[in-house]
Amino acid sequence: MKYRGIAPTAAVAGVFLLITTTLWTQESNVPGKAFKTCIFPTADLSTSDEYREYQSIISNQLRAELRSAGFKIVPSEEWEPARERRGIDAGELYQGNIAVEVARQVDAEIAVVSFYSVEDRQLILEIKCYDVAQNVLVSGVFKTARINLSVYTVIGEAVAELIPGIRLIGPPPSIESPVVEDIALVSQDEGTEIYLGDEGFVGRITNGQLRLPPIPFAIGSKITIEKRKEDYHSGVETIKLKEPEMLIKLKPLRKQARTATELNWTLGQFMGFGLAQRFYFQPDSFFFSMEHYFYVQHNFSDSKPVFHHDIRALVGGYLFTGPQATMRLNLTTGFGMIMTYFWLADQPMYADFYWNVLNASFELNFRRFILYVRSEQKYALGSGSAHILEKGWISAFGEGPTTVTFGVARKW
Repeated sequence: MKYRGIAPTAAVAGVFLLITTTLWTQESNVPGKAFKTCIFPTADLSTSDEYREYQSIISNQLRAELRSAGFKIVPSEEWEPARERRGIDAGELYQGNIAVEVARQVDAEIAVVSFYSVEDRQLILEIKCYDVAQNVLVSGVFKTARINLSVYTVIGEAVAELIPGIRLIGPPPSIESPVVEDIALVSQDEGTEIYLGDEGFVGRITNGQLRLPPIPFAIGSKITIEKRKEDYHSGVETIKLKEPEMLIKLKPLRKQARTATELNWTLGQFMGFGLAQRFYFQPDSFFFSMEHYFYVQHNFSDSKPVFHHDIRALVGGYLFTGPQATMRLNLTTGFGMIMTYFWLADQPMYADFYWNVLNASFELNFRRFILYVRSEQKYALGSGSAHILEKGWISAFGEGPTTVTFGVARKW
């Protein structure tokens, strides 16, 4: 299902961002050479077209920023015929080598490409500038953001950071000009596909490593490496190239969790423990869970024990941060039933149904385990033929709606 309401929001935020950015650049612009610049359309590399609106927003921001900074923008009417003559598809212009080839046909000095993708509502944006004469990357910006209104601020920041990073364009480099001669990647994730920024797919990790094809990156520039592997979350790393020969150790990918098993304990219910099983609709994101908490009430002096089985079903998901984040917040809601029976014979069994209005869980997210603390708000429905609790909030401490639970989960 597409987001029908995103286009008006994007339009309003885009106009606001355009006005503020233009004012900023007018104040901060330092006069310089008016470089002839080709700005190619922003590419959406997402698996769906749900967030296609960001293409025009990012492209418009780039044109406004660079024009205000004194760059001479080549109209698309000039470079489009060159692209068509060379048989280049418009969807390939986000790749640096192809963009430079087209820009060279219209005697441009700078080629600017931009592309983004959205995964688990996480925007990954990259903008790069190439020196056409030298065919080398001279400036690049990499940003990530959650899909909400703050994403437009991040887009503006990315474009604004791009301009100071563009170094002076000069004549083609001599043979002694420093470039990276060899890049080797080392990874423990065997079979991982490696995508090198706008160069696209460059190979797979085999026997723990991959040697990149020869690309004339300038020493001091940055490259963005995207890692993809089936059943794992994609990872992105930005590496600064400092030496002619680079050995880069990549961070391991995180495996996608389809289920998780929980063990927890609730304050005020000391003689008990809970077990739960999560089933993710979307890996590490939205889930359904079943939970059973068994506990005993007993003062060990003048009473007989009372036994409780708290059984509930919950649905929920994570807010604000993605599967790679160390700290995460999830919200759940659902319904449950507390079964109560006594040690004494011939006593009835009671069943109290309740609405688990809202649980807020703060998690420390590790590769295979989760540690969490969860606040719970339960409201007794006071229904059924054999119930103990009347309508009202349920608390392990006898008053107030909030119960606190600590737990650990193992991801599978």
